[in-house]
Order: sequence, then C-alpha cells, then structure tokens
Amino acid sequence: MSGPANEDSGAAGTDVEHLAAVLARRRRELTGGRATIGASSVVHAVEETVWAGVRVPAVLCRAAADPLRLHPAENPVTCRRCLKRASGGRSARVPRGQTELDV
Repeated sequence: MSGPANEDSGAAGTDVEHLAAVLARRRRELTGGRATIGASSVVHAVEETVWAGVRVPAVLCRAAADPLRLHPAENPVTCRRCLKRASGGRSARVPRGQTELDV
C-alpha cells in the first residue's frame, strides 16, 4: 500500500535519525562538563540523560530541557542550583532555628 501515510513515515524516520545524530554531536561537544544556555553567561554543570530513547546532554539543574540550546563553556560552573545538586544537595549553612538532619 502506498500513499501519503507511507511517505510521511519514511520522512519521519529520516528526521528522527537526523535528530539523533545532531544530539550525539552535541553530546560530544559538551564533554567538558560545562555549558551555557543560549546567550546567558551563567555556566551550568552538564550530565547525560536519556531523552526520547537517545543519550543527550542536560544541565544538572534542569533549567533547560532542550539540549540544542546548550553551548560549551570553559569557565567554572556558576549556577548555584547546579553547584548545590553537584554537592549532593547539602548546603553549608542551615537556616537559623532549624536543626541539620543526618539522612
């Protein structure tokens, strides 16, 4: 059976393969472990995650879901949320009046 549905499924397969190749290249570009999002000067920590069945780079703080918005950075991580998550989520200071729990 031929027709528009079959043609669309072939094009969709090509689009998915292209996207997977672009995401793999982006993952290689971000192997330094640091990235900025868009034109921002804030530097984020980068880790890998799985997105639509493909391993992709992601900022640790999850400030951007789109790995195509990430750009390699050479400077140290400046995102406070990334730094906190990288340290296991423990803050050096406990808010006044609260007791630190060992979990």
